[in-house]
Amino acid sequence: MFISRWIRSFGSCKKSAGLMISALALSLALVPDFPAEARVGLHQNYELQKVVIFSRHNLRSPMATDSEKRKNLTPHQWQDSQIPPGYLSNRGGLVETMMGESVKDELTRENFMMSPKDWEGKASYFYADSDQRTIATARYFAAGAAPEANIRVHHKMEGTKDPAFDTKLPDTLDRNTLSAVREGEDIWIRSFLSANKEEMNSDFRELEKILDIYSSPDAQKGDFKGFVPEDLQITMKSGEKPKMKGSLKTAHSLADSLLIRYYETEDDREAAFGHTTTFEDWKKIGRIKDDFGILLYGEPQAARYMAMPLVRMMEREMKNSRKFSFICGHDSNMTAILSALGTYPYELPKSLEGRVPFGVKLVIEKWRGTDGILYGSACLLYPASRDIRHITVPREDVTPLRYPLTFHGISQNEDGMMKWADLEKLFHQAIL
Repeated sequence: MFISRWIRSFGSCKKSAGLMISALALSLALVPDFPAEARVGLHQNYELQKVVIFSRHNLRSPMATDSEKRKNLTPHQWQDSQIPPGYLSNRGGLVETMMGESVKDELTRENFMMSPKDWEGKASYFYADSDQRTIATARYFAAGAAPEANIRVHHKMEGTKDPAFDTKLPDTLDRNTLSAVREGEDIWIRSFLSANKEEMNSDFRELEKILDIYSSPDAQKGDFKGFVPEDLQITMKSGEKPKMKGSLKTAHSLADSLLIRYYETEDDREAAFGHTTTFEDWKKIGRIKDDFGILLYGEPQAARYMAMPLVRMMEREMKNSRKFSFICGHDSNMTAILSALGTYPYELPKSLEGRVPFGVKLVIEKWRGTDGILYGSACLLYPASRDIRHITVPREDVTPLRYPLTFHGISQNEDGMMKWADLEKLFHQAIL
């Protein structure tokens, strides 16, 4: 379980200028270890009414901002990508189409959104951030979910900034509120490092080994001394995204490029630059990415500010008359949303990134029970890491995994269902 690697709020212990700050402690609660399999026979007692999805984009090429780190901190020649930096890869498009097809199959079993006209009309809505990788992900998903429909993906002009996905703190925060947010982040960092320093060091050593980092140009010049957890710094300013300095930021950039290499290279030794590695070794690389996201975007109070535009967008889609909504953004958005909603700690099985892997989707479903009551369910839908790596053509036996979510303060019935009114209230209360 992810309990030992995450921190949650137990309530409020401080008040600064009227703002309640989360008192952070290690999460020692006994959280059920849910299976990843989809619920079987659910349609017998519930009728599907609505689906709202927030998705992270699927597999992309490495980011341009990481190229200098790869050049200076590894002695190896990295294969040049055939597509521009940060673009959705062909493999990512294929995996996303598979995920759309799987959702289509589930909806068909529920006799839901059966006609192309449903997808083309007012019953559905697709919105994506203005990056190529998010727009393309939404289009590939649409092609899999409704291949006969002509679905429009709404977005701002490609390459421009869409503030809804920006993860900035509001520029309207007063001094006392900003001070409280910073204090909460400081407590968050100290608590996380206290619980996870040993594991972080182990993960750093694995990254250094695979990359042969001590044979790199920077190490040979004496500019690299080794990754350490203790030099972590995060700054929070009104109107800006949170910024990180230290080993974890650099290690995250390298881990991101290395994981993409793993997915795009089917030979294990080639992917690891000649080293012998196991799936557990690669999970250490994935944990570096998880730690980066949790620390930068996961503190509950700050997350509510950063996620507010998207939580508001999702709440609107939950309340309107549409049947199906799909919103596509980034891992930073997903981390902030899940933290703002008070999601219980989790670790996704069969995934190198245990928190927010490529292509993961937060799926909110509205159901009407045979008792006449409206219910809601929430899960993460995601591709197994081995499926991302080995899929070459769409295959019926390759389907995404489903991991049910639970939230602080919301009870479930024996079927894992929440009251829809409770789920709506959760989203509403997450909006500051």
